[in-house]
Amino acid sequence: MAQKLLKWLVLLALVLFIVAIVIFLFGKPSFSEDDVVLELEGPTQASVGDEVVYKVKYGNQTKLELNNLKFKFTYPEESVVLKDDEILKELSETFTVDNLQDGGSGEKEFRAFLVGDRGNIKQAKVELEFRAGTIRSSFEKSDTISTTLVSVPVSLTLVAPPSVVSGQTINYIFDYRNESSDNISDIRFEFTYPDGFAVQERTPAPTGTNTWSVPLLRRGAGGRINIKGTLGGKEGEVKTVSVLLKRGINGEFVNYQKAATSSLISNPLLGLDVFVNGSKDYSAHLGDRLQYTVRYRNNSTSNLIGLNLEVKLEGEMYDIETLDTDGGFYDSSSGTILWNAAVVSDFSALPPARSGELKFSVDVKDGFPSGGVGGRNFFVKAAAKLSTPNVPSGIESGEVAATTDLITRISTQPTLLQTAFYNDPAFGSSGPLPPKTGQETVFTVHWQIANPGNDMNSAEVKAVLPPGVNWKNVVSVGLGQSEPTFNANSSEVRWNIGVLPQGTGVLTPKYEASFQVSVKPSVVGQTPTIVKDSKFSGTDSFTKEQIILNAPDLTTNELVDRPGEGTVQ
Repeated sequence: MAQKLLKWLVLLALVLFIVAIVIFLFGKPSFSEDDVVLELEGPTQASVGDEVVYKVKYGNQTKLELNNLKFKFTYPEESVVLKDDEILKELSETFTVDNLQDGGSGEKEFRAFLVGDRGNIKQAKVELEFRAGTIRSSFEKSDTISTTLVSVPVSLTLVAPPSVVSGQTINYIFDYRNESSDNISDIRFEFTYPDGFAVQERTPAPTGTNTWSVPLLRRGAGGRINIKGTLGGKEGEVKTVSVLLKRGINGEFVNYQKAATSSLISNPLLGLDVFVNGSKDYSAHLGDRLQYTVRYRNNSTSNLIGLNLEVKLEGEMYDIETLDTDGGFYDSSSGTILWNAAVVSDFSALPPARSGELKFSVDVKDGFPSGGVGGRNFFVKAAAKLSTPNVPSGIESGEVAATTDLITRISTQPTLLQTAFYNDPAFGSSGPLPPKTGQETVFTVHWQIANPGNDMNSAEVKAVLPPGVNWKNVVSVGLGQSEPTFNANSSEVRWNIGVLPQGTGVLTPKYEASFQVSVKPSVVGQTPTIVKDSKFSGTDSFTKEQIILNAPDLTTNELVDRPGEGTVQ
């Protein structure tokens, strides 16, 4: 009997176990992200400017309800999107679905005009974030589709020379043609020139600054735009010119197609360089002798004949009366020195790879102009041009030429005048003169600063009071100027000026500060020093040169109003 009961119990336990497994596997909802459908449909090929339709399809094949579905659709780069007759500035849109039941689905369309060049691949993307049932975490899915631009309605061809010499005259040629099966209206071509390009001639004339408008371009029709100018730059630079085809949509012109091409600035046929006093960064001073060196070289593979070199001297700070042209002819009406084959044998015929140099010199004037200097920086400029009208075959230009210039900045030349008075016009006198042992005598020190040239930054004057000289804490300065201060620890007097304007002492009064010191001598026969190690310093704001001026020490014998009476008695 017991064995029979045991068998029934074992059988019952087995049945309950199987029921538990069935309930576990099938008795509650299951979830898999793979059962959430997200698809992005669209064309795999299109023409530039086509309006394409993207469809976002979504569905719920899980056994749970999907909640808070957030969709983000991103249009391809450079697309033109119209919404309510307005062009969208942002190339993405979002929409939401509050919930999606098991077996539910939906779709949404997005339209855009594709912009680019033939062969470009344009990618659109949809992203989805959602929650499922009571699961706490959120889930994400995404899908993309790529569309290749296989044709263009308007063919664009932009041609430029692959390499040019700086300063060479070149032509940009732009051809366009309507290759679509329809007429195209309201288009515009907009050019962007590279830095260093100077326009000389445009055919036909533009309708705007750098734009050409075409109200109607018939099927199969086309045209040409020719732009002539000079292109300059440094050797090795790549200069890119581009043109945009724009179409009018709802009163606004939007980018549809683009063409671009580049030119490399190659080694010039002629090399030309200018140095002054052995440098390109020399800062000159009043009265300096400027020794110029002009170096030239034939970089071409041809003999260059009949060369002329011109150097134009620009700037009122040249002292032309001191000019030494070393054989060159100076034309005073144009301020230009000329050398030709008559004085430089190389200029008759300069072989490939031949180089040489010539020199000239001139002084900087020994003073700045006395009037009207406000707001100006002072410099001189030597602008050189080496050229020949005899152009080797294969070069499309009216001349072979090289140009360069050198600007030399002229530093300011401030002055510091340090004086002392016994009977000062403002403070009067105190104590005996000549000084007497055991008695205090007060002296007034004056600092006067002028700055005829460029503005100066961080300007200041410092001096030291020797042992036995006392600071009286009596000072005076011009209107709006800072006062000198005294540091008892270092015995240093410091006048922090800051910015010292151009023209101080010329157009405006000199900067001036005065302060009083005293001495109480103890040794007969001495001549006490009242100020030593006086120094003005500052930075020229134009040349960035640090300028330092030292003033001689002042003794009691060097008073403006009582000279030679400073020996102690």
